[in-house]
Amino acid sequence: MDESPAYATIREGMALREQGRPSEAKALMGTLLAEVEGGDDAYLKIFLAHSLADVQDNLEDELAWDLRALAFFDELTDQRAIDRGNAGGRNALLPSLHLNLAVGYRRLGDETSARRHYELGQAHLGALADDKYGDSIRTAFATEFA
Repeated sequence: MDESPAYATIREGMALREQGRPSEAKALMGTLLAEVEGGDDAYLKIFLAHSLADVQDNLEDELAWDLRALAFFDELTDQRAIDRGNAGGRNALLPSLHLNLAVGYRRLGDETSARRHYELGQAHLGALADDKYGDSIRTAFATEFA
């Protein structure tokens, strides 16, 4: 499968974030916005928004990007998610998307929204693969709201 160079740029941004360089990561990934959001790859739109959420300077902006990622979910097909390595189809993305929102709302003090997103994400845990990533998300659900 051919991959847009934007995927590599996002992964590079994620690496910068992991190196403690979120401002550089945000700037790098921000250069992709017009191209990605104007394109037809819904998975790429979700990936970019989900990744940009993690490099925001404040919680409100982080939540806005997480909500944007979730909004792009409606454009995603099962086949595209499977093509990108999510054997559980598009629903395999929902646990992570909703968990990020649940954590963000909890940090804001909005327990009602936090609980709603936690439950929405938890309802799709079965779509996760039995792999390291799936295990990490299931563990986060088991510990984050315990």
